[in-house]
Amino acid sequence: MVGQSDAIPDQRRMTDETAERLRVVVCVNKMRGPRGKCCGLSGSPEIAAALESGVQTRQLNVDVETIVCFGKCDDGPNLRIVGAEFRQHLTLEDVPSLLDEFESRAGRIENGALLYPGA
Repeated sequence: MVGQSDAIPDQRRMTDETAERLRVVVCVNKMRGPRGKCCGLSGSPEIAAALESGVQTRQLNVDVETIVCFGKCDDGPNLRIVGAEFRQHLTLEDVPSLLDEFESRAGRIENGALLYPGA
């Protein structure tokens, strides 16, 4: 009798080390732009921290990074999904829906294995 692990011998277990992770970058610049606005003084450090906490709690296949400036101060707080679009005018209230979106795009890691989106 063939065991489950023998059924597909070439199938590799996708782990968080081998899976491409979704990269999200949040601007935390505290220097005011030409119109007096900036992401860092408009709540982006708190947004970045809440995203990082949510990613860890939900074990999402996502890396949250910070950057000093995107050059979009008037539209901040700003976030960029690397290789995709910007999100602008963010608030802490946006964090739960962003985390849901990240999970649907990137999946989550459970017991060292990637669970594909929707799993």
